[in-house]
Amino acid sequence: MVTVTITGGPSVQVPWQANMNGQAAIEAAYNALSAQKSFTFLLQYYGSQLGYLVDMINGTYDSFVSTYEPYFFWDFIVNGISSDTGIDNTWINDGDVITFTYTTYNAETHAATTLGQKFAAKSA
Repeated sequence: MVTVTITGGPSVQVPWQANMNGQAAIEAAYNALSAQKSFTFLLQYYGSQLGYLVDMINGTYDSFVSTYEPYFFWDFIVNGISSDTGIDNTWINDGDVITFTYTTYNAETHAATTLGQKFAAKSA
């Protein structure tokens, strides 16, 4: 089983499958929660280096990168560690815990992470 948790939102366990990536896990979570209508998400493709990243969960979108701070982004966390790849390029193991957290972007903290690359792509 794989646990998919949205901080402040639903949490669900989905069956693990061989060669499962983060995208398959979030899609399985969507399917498991579809009858309750308690989970929606939006992915955006950021090119072959980053792949697909989450831009919206349950109507809460990433901040529009402009002159106004702070900026907020959906962070994709696997077993307590922010992923350094997009959800389509992150392989999931049986027993993994996936968390999506709406977090404040910090240039120092996120400079070398996927969120840093996402910020750079959105502000270009």
